[in-house]
Amino acid sequence: LKCVTRCLQGSTFFMGTGASAGLQAALATASDAEVRSVLLNMSTESREKLAAGLQDSRPKAMEGKTVCICGAGNAAHVFIPFFAQSGCTVTVFADYADEAERLKKGIEENGGITVHDRCDPSNIKEYIGKPEVVSKDAADAVPQADFIIVALPSFAIKGVLTGIKPHLKEGSIIYIMPGQGGPDFVVKNILAEELAAGKTTMAGIIPMPLNCRISEWGKRVELAALKATYDLASVPAANAPTAARALSVLLGGKPVNVIGNYVGIALHASNPNMHPGRLYGLWGPEPSQQGVYKEGRVYSENPLFYETWDNRSSEWCQKISDERKKVWATICENVPGTGKPEQVPDLKPYVEGIYAGQIADTSTLSNCFKTNDGFKGFGCPMKEVEGGFVPDFTNRYFVEDLPDGFAMYKGIADLAGVETPTIDEIMCFFQQFMGKEYIVDGKLAGKDVSETKSPQAFGILSLEKLLAD
Repeated sequence: LKCVTRCLQGSTFFMGTGASAGLQAALATASDAEVRSVLLNMSTESREKLAAGLQDSRPKAMEGKTVCICGAGNAAHVFIPFFAQSGCTVTVFADYADEAERLKKGIEENGGITVHDRCDPSNIKEYIGKPEVVSKDAADAVPQADFIIVALPSFAIKGVLTGIKPHLKEGSIIYIMPGQGGPDFVVKNILAEELAAGKTTMAGIIPMPLNCRISEWGKRVELAALKATYDLASVPAANAPTAARALSVLLGGKPVNVIGNYVGIALHASNPNMHPGRLYGLWGPEPSQQGVYKEGRVYSENPLFYETWDNRSSEWCQKISDERKKVWATICENVPGTGKPEQVPDLKPYVEGIYAGQIADTSTLSNCFKTNDGFKGFGCPMKEVEGGFVPDFTNRYFVEDLPDGFAMYKGIADLAGVETPTIDEIMCFFQQFMGKEYIVDGKLAGKDVSETKSPQAFGILSLEKLLAD
């Protein structure tokens, strides 16, 4: 830490190989508490300088390490060149349909995948990188991997874990991004023996590190945001500090904070807090932004989801935030050792933290969304019909965020004995248009609960069982 402090206190920030190596050495020998103390007392400018210094040292820090990317979606298109540029050997395991073949073809034609990085609109840059292996057979891509990145929808995680299970390297770490949607339940079921033997660790990450979109399959991807800070919990929980340190280096020195029990990740902010509240602000009860939705109603336009964010949407999001934080605080109080109430953040400071440097106006929650460079250009989840637009209830904002994340909030609340009137109201409003029944009489007990990623869907019906490592 003396190296870090000396660099930051000087009139200039020492760059170059020697200084970067010193930073890495200092961080490698520091405790989590020491690192956290320094980071909390840094200005935003100093954090950026520290990240830059660590960025310079990533090739040395990651030399000889292999990262396996699972899947070939938007995030994979960024992670492949990102980790290749950092000095890692990169492999890809993509077993869905013909994704591996298509990805390999695009990479060969383009000489790699090009990232168009517009995280800083005033400093747009591009870089290119390619993997050593692309295969639909896990035996080709997984056995050599020190780190496995699973940045996929929650419904795909079971199949991926099943595929990689026979090929895991001793001491490997599996990073699930984002870590919500019940991956801890899935991994405890599929990889129980490997976890118990200490062969592997699963770490869930919040937030999803990237905002990105493929512009040309296997060739080019647009990167709008690489988040500034992360929270992590692991199974087994004791391995979280090791997993956090490794992820920080992989992501170029971004701070990665450890949360106590994995339930803290499940109750975190992120999309299940943001998207349902915004959707209810758009189409919920008056005065909603576009007017209350009813079957057959058609709207004249599809507005931008974030740039037109209004205070009504923020009010709903804040109420959701208050309820999930109350659930976590109640658990921490009733079950000492679970974690600390402050480990699960309120929504506004969470958004400000992960998008540090990308928000023009942080004065209000609404402005944190409206003036955020990382959120620009995304339309609402609507589909065009004759005469205009209607909500698309097959969009992931509905079919993933509600049964996967929102139902998780509710399911944990039921086990903790905490009422959630706002979550109930929003879920009951949208479930009718989705043709689902999740909540009945104020409880997550509808006929379609088995389709959710809630504890109840995995047969976890007590708080004690939920908190078991």
